[in-house]
Amino acid sequence: MPPPLPSSPQGIRFPPNSTTLPSLEVGVFIDFNCPFSRKIYNTIVSLSSSNTLPNLHFVFHLVPQPWHPQSSILHEFGLAVHALFGSEAFFKYASVIFSDSQTTCFDDMTFEKSRKEIYAHLCQLCEGFVDSDGASKVTEFLSIKPGSGNSGNDATKLLKFCVKFHRVRGVHVTPTVFINGVEAPDISSGWTVEQWAEKLASV
Repeated sequence: MPPPLPSSPQGIRFPPNSTTLPSLEVGVFIDFNCPFSRKIYNTIVSLSSSNTLPNLHFVFHLVPQPWHPQSSILHEFGLAVHALFGSEAFFKYASVIFSDSQTTCFDDMTFEKSRKEIYAHLCQLCEGFVDSDGASKVTEFLSIKPGSGNSGNDATKLLKFCVKFHRVRGVHVTPTVFINGVEAPDISSGWTVEQWAEKLASV
């Protein structure tokens, strides 16, 4: 039997719920536990608020880094939020986790925490846009059923698709940026909104 395939294109589009067709697509590979991913994410959010290119789409791709074990948990949670509540909720989660991760989710802060404890912390972070019923749905989505062995949870397959997507493109460092499918190695997480605008206008 062949391996499963995703039912929709990979990545999460920003701005969410855009109805325009992209003529310029920027793929941004990020890790929720990476401070440089945080910088580029915040810059792109600022850029989008003043964007003058109507057919510009950003697509965020998740890259959990295995040397930070909690990274996979942060991404699992984000994928669960996206699957259950859509893109707008996902980007609210992304903004919250990037604001919080450096103080509560780095290696030194999670070393003695279990997977369930980290999930519980992430649920608390989402209280502003996910109610208690929604948090229960996320918890159920991420639960490991007794007797299920090593089959994972409902986010496992989604996470595997993310990992396959970045591996076949040779993405290792976060953030990494592709413009219309081709890597743009000159783009830096330290770029300003003005540098981004100049780069995109030149394409």
